[in-house]
Amino acid sequence: MPPIRQRGSFAVEFALTLSLLLLLTFAIVNLALAVWNYNTLSQASREGARYGSVLGNTDGRYSRERARELIQRRVAAHAVGLRFDTIDVSWDGGDNAPGSIVTVSASYRFHPVSAMVGSLSIPLRSSASMMISQ
Repeated sequence: MPPIRQRGSFAVEFALTLSLLLLLTFAIVNLALAVWNYNTLSQASREGARYGSVLGNTDGRYSRERARELIQRRVAAHAVGLRFDTIDVSWDGGDNAPGSIVTVSASYRFHPVSAMVGSLSIPLRSSASMMISQ
């Protein structure tokens, strides 16, 4: 039987080790979720730019406002689970004519799932540009 002074040492060491292990685990999970959200945001921006590049205005079907609305819907549809702060669509020449470059920028605030970080939020932003082909 161990001496009386050493009986509680295992419980204290276990509590300290477990708390550090859980802190590390939650930090890794939050980092992985932030990376996943950024990847989703980036992919949605690229998809919006790609869609905008084939949604040209050669035949006058889409006004700039209508094209912007369609591109914003496309971006939101490709980012399931994210609620964007902003989705900006712009053209370098101010118009969605062939040869112009369409730029889609999206931003999102990531909130970690662990309560240990309080009300911390991380702003994520992604932008993609492509030339309008038609």
